[in-house]
Amino acid sequence: MNRDIYQSITERFLEQLKKGSVPWQQPWTSCVQNIVSRKPYRGINAFTLGMTDRTSPFWLTFKQALDLGGHVKKGEKSLPVIYYKLLEKQDAAGRPVVREDGRPDRIPFIRWANVFNLDQTEGIEPPEIATTQNAGQPFEKAAAIVENAKLCPVHHAGFAAIYSPKDDVIRLPAPSTFRSQEDYFHTLFHEMTHATGHLSRLDREGITQPVKFGSERYSKEELIAELGAAFLSNEAGILNQVQFDNSAAYLASWIEKLENDPRMIVSAASQAQKSADFVLGIEQKESLAESLTSPEEMPVGVVNKAVVRARIPAFTPGHRADAKPRKQGIGL
Repeated sequence: MNRDIYQSITERFLEQLKKGSVPWQQPWTSCVQNIVSRKPYRGINAFTLGMTDRTSPFWLTFKQALDLGGHVKKGEKSLPVIYYKLLEKQDAAGRPVVREDGRPDRIPFIRWANVFNLDQTEGIEPPEIATTQNAGQPFEKAAAIVENAKLCPVHHAGFAAIYSPKDDVIRLPAPSTFRSQEDYFHTLFHEMTHATGHLSRLDREGITQPVKFGSERYSKEELIAELGAAFLSNEAGILNQVQFDNSAAYLASWIEKLENDPRMIVSAASQAQKSADFVLGIEQKESLAESLTSPEEMPVGVVNKAVVRARIPAFTPGHRADAKPRKQGIGL
């Protein structure tokens, strides 16, 4: 049965949560990446591919396997990776719609491609794995991330970890009160992710607008901070040492939230990646360019308003290597 792409991705997270595992705790020490472009997968793709039990960090499409002189093993199932295309609006006469500043009016339109792990292929020589993590000095790198971000003041006082949008300040307990240095920095990264949403930075709704505790907006902002902290902790090389809360109550709360809103995890991961990029000083135009590129470097197209309003086509999770290709999805 066909299911929406959001539902398919969310169900992978729900599966892990129901097994008693926090999906965003998986470290990506050998960064998951496309075997051809060698670009690391980012945002939601880093999570969905990173939390599998595959041993290779390399992923590729069915067509890419053939182009490399190999093939996907018969019966192997794929996973989806999503990306966005900026689509230029056109009016009924086919003329480009422009904004008040004279630039073309464009909106992001979600697309996906089916990918397989290199372990699922035959006849393809694995590339050398290059690691960028400085495993020998994780705390120095974590401290450097904090120092170079220069987001807002960090005060160590009290017994709670909070970010105050009103004062634009992070308050944490003393570092010595944490179970480990990894937990301290991970908690700090969580609050730093919140701080990126300040009006003077990314102007995120969950920070700049009044939020009621326990509301949908509050839950989404918390998820953004959870995922943003995972991105930053992984960048520092400490994610595999962080002690995550895997209590039944904690896991059950996220199960409920994600079941009620299948789009939450995809949207939150996108904003978490944007927040992590902001902390790390990655240019947003560079980040956007990567999210707009398919695994096979497809060009951005132009559509009219009717197409822009169209619902994303149905996605069949677990596309099999021996299945007949559909007109949409396969070969992207």
